Amino acid sequence: IIKTAKKHNIIFAPIKMSKNIKKQLPAWHNIGAPQNTYHKTKNKCLQETHNVQNIKNLIKCRKRLTRLSGDPLHVPRKTCACSDCKRDKNKGCKNPHYCAQIANEILSKLAPKFNTKSKPKKDDLSLTHHRKEKNNQAHERRTGELLFDPSITIRSNVSEGFRIF
Repeated sequence: IIKTAKKHNIIFAPIKMSKNIKKQLPAWHNIGAPQNTYHKTKNKCLQETHNVQNIKNLIKCRKRLTRLSGDPLHVPRKTCACSDCKRDKNKGCKNPHYCAQIANEILSKLAPKFNTKSKPKKDDLSLTHHRKEKNNQAHERRTGELLFDPSITIRSNVSEGFRIF
């Protein structure tokens, strides 16, 4: 697939992405991560034991570092006995807190365009709710005018971000 993409100059070049699309991006070798973000030995447990494949999985793994996880019993130690750490230890993880820190480190290094915490600048290109509703009605009835939606935000599928140059 990669050879074919290179042959036809296909690259992943989204202009703007919704938060949901950012979560679907791969966790490993993410285009928004700078060099030296990934370490084979540090990431091995995340990949094999925690089965982290995308950004959403990294966020789930990192969640225990915040009090928002719902489990106030989490302590930043190898011997933590909170429910999330116990579950990960049962899967074979030797230090779930360390893995959560590594996940947090990877997420914090992502460029703002690919980071789920950063909000893209408002471009005022999207249609208003009222205009979108009119488009839907015209499309269903197959009569009337359809207004072009110039929005540049990818919302439905990662594949919308691929471009041929």
